[in-house]
Amino acid sequence: MTRHRIGIGIAFLLVITFAAWWLFSDSGPAFPDLQGPEQPTVLPGEPPRTGVEAYASDHPFGVGLYVRDEESSWLGLAHGFRSLGIPFRVVTDLDDALEHAVIMVYPSLTGANTPPGTLEALTAHVEDGGTVVGFSALGGGARALFGYGGAHEHARRQHISLWSSAVTDPVLSTGGSSIVMLGSPLIPDSGLPGVHYTDTAEPPIAVFGDDGRVAVTRKTHGGEGEDRGHAYAVGVDLGHYILRAHNGRFPMLSDTYVNAFQPQVDTVLRVLKNIYREGDPAAITLSPTPHGREFTALMTHDVDFTHSMDNIPHYTEVAQRHGVPATYFIQTKYVTDYNDRAFFDTSRIPTLEALVEQGMGIASHTVAHSNELARMPVGSGTEQYPDYRPFVVDFMRVRDATMLGELRVSRFLLEESSGAPVRAFRPGHLSLPAQLPQLLHAVGYEFSSSITANEALTHLPYQLMHNRSYGAELPVYEFPVTIEDEVGVLGERFDDAVMLSEQVAQYQGLVNLLIHTDELGHKLDFVDRYMEQFGDRAWFDTVSGYGDWWRARESVQFELRSADPSRTTVALTVADPVEGLTLTLPGDWQYDAGVSGSRQSGRTLVLGPIEERAELQFRVSR
Repeated sequence: MTRHRIGIGIAFLLVITFAAWWLFSDSGPAFPDLQGPEQPTVLPGEPPRTGVEAYASDHPFGVGLYVRDEESSWLGLAHGFRSLGIPFRVVTDLDDALEHAVIMVYPSLTGANTPPGTLEALTAHVEDGGTVVGFSALGGGARALFGYGGAHEHARRQHISLWSSAVTDPVLSTGGSSIVMLGSPLIPDSGLPGVHYTDTAEPPIAVFGDDGRVAVTRKTHGGEGEDRGHAYAVGVDLGHYILRAHNGRFPMLSDTYVNAFQPQVDTVLRVLKNIYREGDPAAITLSPTPHGREFTALMTHDVDFTHSMDNIPHYTEVAQRHGVPATYFIQTKYVTDYNDRAFFDTSRIPTLEALVEQGMGIASHTVAHSNELARMPVGSGTEQYPDYRPFVVDFMRVRDATMLGELRVSRFLLEESSGAPVRAFRPGHLSLPAQLPQLLHAVGYEFSSSITANEALTHLPYQLMHNRSYGAELPVYEFPVTIEDEVGVLGERFDDAVMLSEQVAQYQGLVNLLIHTDELGHKLDFVDRYMEQFGDRAWFDTVSGYGDWWRARESVQFELRSADPSRTTVALTVADPVEGLTLTLPGDWQYDAGVSGSRQSGRTLVLGPIEERAELQFRVSR
């Protein structure tokens, strides 16, 4: 009996030893002939603040963003305007501001910091039918301009409630939230500073939900109809609010992490867009979605498990059947550790080459797929395959890993294996380091999908900032995740996903779907049903394909030429060739000519291909 037990014990130890060897050993280099990347990554130093000259123009088209403190968070408004498609020009001179029908004065307009002549000029502008929006408008002549008796500052405000008005009703009636959160009820002393107004001349358009005091005033000036001007006093620093949200610096502000409609930033931008449209008879806006479609859908797949690689052809077959390109964020896992056995080696090359041939996108999903990416050392910038060997010990521990190693080596292996450029990145577990924007730029990535829409409080793409901070922008764009598959059974959430997509479609936003390919069944069925549901309504693209279009769209500049009241010419310039720009026009404009292949339906004009410049001709029926 004793010998029998000893034999069983030895056999058990042998099994455990073999299992440990199988799990934590590798048979050799996954790519014996590869070493790289050879070129070191050089991290730039602290960049200078982005100056207002980056958004200056000789042509006074759109909103005049009158910046009175260049150290303020004006970039938040600039990035927000570009995301939603509000044309604007940043100016620092009053005379330049007065060339615009709609002027937004930022970050403050007070009796103490504004000469009487400036207030008089702004008042005259409104009385002549123009619009002025003043942020943190306090005291002096500002009272008469904006129509309030008193203004009072507060250290913390929790949220804003929109009231019914001409500029808020179009938002509220199309699924927009009436509540804009400024702080989390779960975090004591959270929120943003605010100014509330008393004794207002007209009903407000927004109040602070904390106590019902006025957050945004409205006063009508001048004559009747089109001759009327409007002045709005806004008691919240919306530039700072937008930047803070884009940088993911509002913890626990949303109701849910993902899979829900949380358009806090988009709501305030849509109200500002309506103020622009109300105040400028030549107001044109750019849709965030190409070719006149209702919204943009990015079908993205995370490939971070052995069977996930094996299942790729099944997902690709569905996408091809619907004529829809998808993006595969692929983990280049060549080390066996706590997460999984190594699965990325030369045997995967045909799969990657097939994705390229089929028009799919290939993007990086790191090497280690560790939740600790945000706490890894930055690294030297010389990390290379095969010497770079990160090892995941457990969910909260990883060794021999660096941020730069995860970005550099994964990109290198994917490009070498597929023969295609890798331009987009998504971290494992959406672990988000503060340094990620500048690291992406330094390594050569152009597009990121590293945060949820509910964390960023927007269902629109936006430009990233150095160190996820407030001063310097970088040429990298974020496409936040809208819907993912790890909460419950994805197949049972199809109707919820449709409803969320319909909400985002109200302003032609972005629905970025994150679906793991670790299993087929209900997940593959969901992808099939979603493409069938929205195939004719949404613009489907790869992350890099949409990213190229988005970057060209953000470069658009307008110049208005109108020598004849019945005819108007708008010159449009772009930095890169683009097709499918979609404009919303004034109601009395009818497109005549300018870009071949263009078409107008109601107020929507979809433009054909543009190389560098086009002159759009319109008939105006007034």
